[in-house]
Amino acid sequence: MTATLAQRKCPQSPPVPPEEPTADVKAEVMRLMQDFSIEVTPGELARLKILPADLPPGSRVYIPWVPGIRLEQTVEAATHLKALGMTPVPHIAARSVPDVAALDTLLASLRKDAGVQQVMLIAGSKPVPVGSLDSSPQVLNSGLLKRHQFTGLSLAAHPEGSPDINTKALEAALQVKNAFARTSSAQVRLVTQFCFDGAPVVAWERAARITGNRLPVHVGLAGMASLPTLLRYAQSCGVGASMQFLTGQGLRQGLRLLRVAAQMEPGNIVVAVARARLQDPGSLFERFHFFPFGALGPTVAWAAAVARGQFTLEDGSDGLTVT
Repeated sequence: MTATLAQRKCPQSPPVPPEEPTADVKAEVMRLMQDFSIEVTPGELARLKILPADLPPGSRVYIPWVPGIRLEQTVEAATHLKALGMTPVPHIAARSVPDVAALDTLLASLRKDAGVQQVMLIAGSKPVPVGSLDSSPQVLNSGLLKRHQFTGLSLAAHPEGSPDINTKALEAALQVKNAFARTSSAQVRLVTQFCFDGAPVVAWERAARITGNRLPVHVGLAGMASLPTLLRYAQSCGVGASMQFLTGQGLRQGLRLLRVAAQMEPGNIVVAVARARLQDPGSLFERFHFFPFGALGPTVAWAAAVARGQFTLEDGSDGLTVT
């Protein structure tokens, strides 16, 4: 298996610093959880009509590029989210767009018909592109995002690699993304794939920064869905090291895994990222982003409680418990 960026380029770990005071860790967790973002599919939004009350007004709500969803449905979802007082962030999947002309039409429709100001650019998981576009750098280099004057742009990051893109291509793409950001007036950020363990994310962020990344990082977290659902998503998304961590935890700590299986809480990652921020002032971790996988209400409730400080840090571990 090809080594990940973190495995190949992360320098030797520095001496372990003394543990931070609990109050500092809690304050950093709360800061990072402020203005968290979340994903809602057009179909789910159509069924729900309304969003959980704990989701703050103006929150960035990402609209995933779901196979079979038409552009009109994405536009409708974005329009509905704006009416609910949210900030819609539709995904643009390069491999699902036939060509630059179709991309131009898509972006124009999102801007004109739905008033969208922010988008999330991904390559997409199609093994064979539908047309001439097959990567995020192609879209960035087209000039269309600048022409349509989007004010916010989220770009995908893969701390544990991707089954669809090789490691060298991911590294090159990260350089292109940084180059684009340097000449863009839009707020550009990286949004990572979800993980079950904070260590790979922390190692990747440090390695990426050393090799030139300057973009803020929003760490992807799995929502409060069941364990089988999360593992199915993990297998399809290439979240390898985290799956090994989760399985290992099950073998060593059966009771803990049963609790996790009943309701997956990403507290260990949240605390690990907060500690990394405290230990390294240069860290680019900025916010958290949730993939709820159908568990929208419980996920929003959990995130909102953490943002309000309604949690305690677990003794002797890197987890937290919402109170």
